Amino acid sequence: MPRQEIEENSFIKIKEKCKENNVKVNTEVSSKAKSIVAQIVDYAESNNVDLIVVGTRGRTGFKKLLLGSVASGVVTYAHCPVMVVK
Repeated sequence: MPRQEIEENSFIKIKEKCKENNVKVNTEVSSKAKSIVAQIVDYAESNNVDLIVVGTRGRTGFKKLLLGSVASGVVTYAHCPVMVVK
């Protein structure tokens, strides 16, 4: 099974749970060459997203410095509120 198909299938449970609770959610898997942060922020701006929800592994200190943080970048550059979940 191709990677993108596996990634898209991983959202099925999330979509079902949201539908059960009358929560509108859109998901998209992207494999563009630009940074993940830029992709998320650009998508949110282009689609008038009200809230971005992004997960984090909770890295701190030296590990965060070396590996960077997608969540931190999204919080920094997003035009809308960002909810970070651990």
